[in-house]
Amino acid sequence: MTTMTLEDNAVLDPVMRDRVEQLQLRYIHAIDDGPLDDWPSYFTEKCLYLIQARDNADRGQELGVMRFITRAMLRDRATATQHAAVFAPRTIRHLLGRSLIDSIENGEIRARTNVAIYQSSPDGDTMLLVAAQYRDIIVEDGADLKFREKRVVYDTFRLPDSIVYPL
Repeated sequence: MTTMTLEDNAVLDPVMRDRVEQLQLRYIHAIDDGPLDDWPSYFTEKCLYLIQARDNADRGQELGVMRFITRAMLRDRATATQHAAVFAPRTIRHLLGRSLIDSIENGEIRARTNVAIYQSSPDGDTMLLVAAQYRDIIVEDGADLKFREKRVVYDTFRLPDSIVYPL
């Protein structure tokens, strides 16, 4: 007979999964629909945001195409993307799968969410930018959930263009 702990029950709790999925939805809408200035607000002050290839993640390497370790660094990226960076305009659109909560321990929620991210050019061409998985550590910050870690682990071998927007 298997005994379920309080933390096991929390992993299965539909209210907790709804809270995690609402965080994911607010996060992607800040990127897709803006304002991008809201994007950093979904992270704790000290955080990790890493975009990395699956082969690097599988080998435990921390190499990535984008890496930030504080909310201030995320704010700088959002500002640069909107005001300082020079790139062809594009629209980003995320499609999310349901989030799977792997564990809840010591105040940390570990969750995985599959995501496909598309970009559309001004002439209307749409292409798959990346197929990926969010591997998150989420914590409560007052009444809100926030990302302490968001690892965007992409399956795509060749990234088209450059990654301008957060994923």
